Amino acid sequence: MKKYEEICVLKETKKNAEMAIKAIDTLMQKVYNQEFAYELTSQKKRFQEFERKAEAGLWEYGITAKKSPWEEAMLWSGIQMNTLWNISTPHVADMMIQGNTRGIADLMKVRHNNKNAGSFANEMAEELMDFEEENIERLKGFCR
Repeated sequence: MKKYEEICVLKETKKNAEMAIKAIDTLMQKVYNQEFAYELTSQKKRFQEFERKAEAGLWEYGITAKKSPWEEAMLWSGIQMNTLWNISTPHVADMMIQGNTRGIADLMKVRHNNKNAGSFANEMAEELMDFEEENIERLKGFCR
């Protein structure tokens, strides 16, 4: 049971980081503010670290989590629709704030439903949630 719960938390952590990376990659094509582009690039690098750590944790259980082409397509199309008429820095920053907020909520939910997960998965999920909270605070500066 503990192994299953650990895997669930690791999978959600990986998925969370993966979706953030995909969102940043998609949005970067629409960002024209240099300072904002730099912020998103540094966030992407940190999300990549979380993704690699979660992959390594899953690998120890003999699991390779697959990317969901359906979720990626939904994310891409949602971003395209949401930026069709507005690619302003405040709007894109708000989209990123919403994504980070959703990521925190999803991680909280999976941790709540998998209380017996080990410390590695829980600590990584907690660290990712803290990072996303920090992102929200930094992104608020671009919403003016």
